[in-house]
Amino acid sequence: MTATEGVTRRVTDRVQFRILGPLRAGVRGRPVDLGGGRSRLVLAALLLEPDRPVPVERLVDAVWPDGPPASARTQVAIAVSGLRRAFRDAGAGAGGCAGHVIETVRPGYRVPAEAGTIDALAAADEIAAARRDAAAGRLADAAGRFRAALARWDGPALAGLTGTHIEAGAARWDELRLTGTEEAAQVDLALGRHHELVGDLIGPVGEHPYRERLRVLLMLALARAGRQSEALDVYREGRRKLTEELGLEPGRELRDVHAAILRDDPSTHPLPPVVPAPVSCGTPRERALRWRRTAGPSRAARGC
Repeated sequence: MTATEGVTRRVTDRVQFRILGPLRAGVRGRPVDLGGGRSRLVLAALLLEPDRPVPVERLVDAVWPDGPPASARTQVAIAVSGLRRAFRDAGAGAGGCAGHVIETVRPGYRVPAEAGTIDALAAADEIAAARRDAAAGRLADAAGRFRAALARWDGPALAGLTGTHIEAGAARWDELRLTGTEEAAQVDLALGRHHELVGDLIGPVGEHPYRERLRVLLMLALARAGRQSEALDVYREGRRKLTEELGLEPGRELRDVHAAILRDDPSTHPLPPVVPAPVSCGTPRERALRWRRTAGPSRAARGC
């Protein structure tokens, strides 16, 4: 084997881990059989802390949140052995050595960075890059990066796996999905994509009815699409849910956008799509200020 072939082998034999949805793993496009629930919980716990040693005790807690059996540590070791065998059979690891996928390190085990890619980490990197683009006024670039990142989710993170430890880790990734959706919507509003945005936000608002920022963005998209009465209906439905189900009044941002729609504020009027100009569109600061102005009255007032 030549040096080049060896490098290729190490790259192509890395595992593609997916946790943004049901837990999955693949090697060279082929799925890896991860076994039953216990093995999946162990792997999920390791992937929630990538490239860091995870103590056996934490893996035990992930598998048996209500109290472990006396043989818990042995059963975790058996689960790790089964996962290594599955990765080895799939050809994962440098030279097919599955020990490179799950390492034994004190005080437990680790999935090292070179073992493979994790969709959640890629999504986080893309969202961070999108935020930098948005802050610099590169809105079209930001929109594309946000879309690429959000497309990595295939349902709730680690769907189907339960337990306090796993659910808490998954919730962090689901929160990133929601904040990414909100920030992407803000960019799309600034680009004048209000018509398309309505369809993108109806589902998330229905799934997260108490998330006021999502509702605000849907109201703005509807209003700018010329559907003011529907925007007001979205507010009334949100207020009803908050007051009847939680005993709360809508927050300031939701109230401010509602009032802006009622008084026909210019910030709620349709905006034309942004067309790239052949000349400079201004300094990064000017572009960032323009983004804020188009994001709605309350958001701009808060300076964020």
